[in-house]
Amino acid sequence: MFEKLKNNKYAQISLWAGLVAIAVITFYLLITHFISVIDFFRNVFRVCSPIVYGFIIAYLINPILQFCESKILRFPEKNKWLMKWKRPIGVFLAMLMFLLIVSVFVWLVIPQVVRSFQELESQFTNYITAAQNMVDQIVRDFPLFNGQYENLSEFLDVNEISTDLKSFIGNLSSYLETVANYVINYAGRFVIEVKNALIGFIVAVYFLLAKEKLIAKFKKLCAAVFSRRHYLNLVYLVRYTDKTFGGFIIGKIIDSIIIGLLTFIVMSLLQMPFTPLISVIVGVTNVIPFFGPFIGAIPSAFIVLIADPPKTLWFLLMILIIQQLDGNVIGPKILGDSTGLSSLAVLISITIAGGFFGFAGMILGVPAAAVICALVRQKTDSRLRSKKESLDLAYYMTDPPERDFDTEPIFIEKGEFVKSEAGKTGSAEEGK
Repeated sequence: MFEKLKNNKYAQISLWAGLVAIAVITFYLLITHFISVIDFFRNVFRVCSPIVYGFIIAYLINPILQFCESKILRFPEKNKWLMKWKRPIGVFLAMLMFLLIVSVFVWLVIPQVVRSFQELESQFTNYITAAQNMVDQIVRDFPLFNGQYENLSEFLDVNEISTDLKSFIGNLSSYLETVANYVINYAGRFVIEVKNALIGFIVAVYFLLAKEKLIAKFKKLCAAVFSRRHYLNLVYLVRYTDKTFGGFIIGKIIDSIIIGLLTFIVMSLLQMPFTPLISVIVGVTNVIPFFGPFIGAIPSAFIVLIADPPKTLWFLLMILIIQQLDGNVIGPKILGDSTGLSSLAVLISITIAGGFFGFAGMILGVPAAAVICALVRQKTDSRLRSKKESLDLAYYMTDPPERDFDTEPIFIEKGEFVKSEAGKTGSAEEGK
C-alpha cells in the first residue's frame, strides 16, 4: 500500500514537472517567434472568418427566432407534422425579418448618406473658401492684433509659419499616395469580409436549425473531459456570459437606433446640414460605451462647422441634451443594470480592450469586464466567508482603525494577536 502511494506521489511530481517544462518551452517559443505566432493566428482567424460571422449572425438572430417560435408559431404539440417544421419555418421567418430590417435600413438610410457625401464633396471647395473668409475676418478683427494683418496668410508669413505649411504641401503627394494605398487595401479587405459575411449567413442557418443539438454535444464533451463540479461551473459561466453579452449588445443596438432616429428628427426640425449622414455617424458610434458620443460628435461637429458655422453651437448643444437623455432615461430603461460596472470600470475596460482589439474591443470590452468582475467578486466573497470576514463594503471603508505611527510600528509582528471588527480574533499568523 505504501509503495503504491509512493509511486502515485512520484507520478504526480513527474506530471507537474512535465507540464512546467511544456509551459516554459511554449513561453520561450512565443517570445522568440512572436511575429510568426501572430501571423499564424491571423491566418487561422482568416480561414475561420465565415464560421465566426455565422456564429455572430446566429447569435443576433436567435432572439428573433425565439420570438417567432413563442409568439407566432404556436403550434399544438400533438400535431407532430407541424412541430417537425416549426424550427425550419421559424428560422426562415427570423432570417426574413432580419433581412427586412437590414433592407429597410439600406433603402432608407444609405441613399441619403450617399447623397450627403456627394453634396459634401461637390460643395467642399465652397465650404473651405467660406471657412477661410471667416478665419480672415477673425484675424482682421482680433483685438490683440490691432488690425496688423489683413488675412490669415499674412499672419502666417509675418510669423514665419508658412515655411512649415509649404513643406507639408510639398510632401502632400506622398501622403495622398499612402492614403490611396490604404484605401485600396481596405477596399480589397472589405470585399473579402462581405464574401465571408454572405457565407456566414449560410452557416448561421445551420447553427440556428441545430442549436439545441450543438449545445448538447458541447456539454456532453465537457462532461466527459471535466469533473461534475467543473462541468457545472463551465455551463453556468457560459449561461451567465450569454445573459450579460446578449442583454448588453442587443440593448445597445436598440438604444443606438433610437439615438440615431432622435438625432435625425431634431436635426431635421432645426434644418441642419447633412442630417442623414450625421445621424448615422451619431447612431453607429453610440454603440461604443462612454467614448461613443465623443467619437461621433467631433467629426459631425466639424461637418456642420464647414457647412453652416452658426449652427455648430446648436448642434453641440443638441448632442449634449440627447446624450444626457440617453444616459439618464433611454439607456437605463433599455439596458437596465446589465453590467453592474462602475463608470471607472467601464472606462478602464474600454481603454484596455480597445487598445488590444480596436473597435470590436471597445464594444465587447464592457460585457467581458462585467463577467470577469462577477467571477472575481464571487471568489472574493467565498474567500471572505471561509475566513469569517465581513462581506459588507462599508465595513472596509473604516477598516483597519487609524494607527499613531509616531508611537506604534508600521507592521504587525509575527505572533501578535489582532482583532477584526467583523468578529474574528486570532494571531497574525492566521490566514497565511
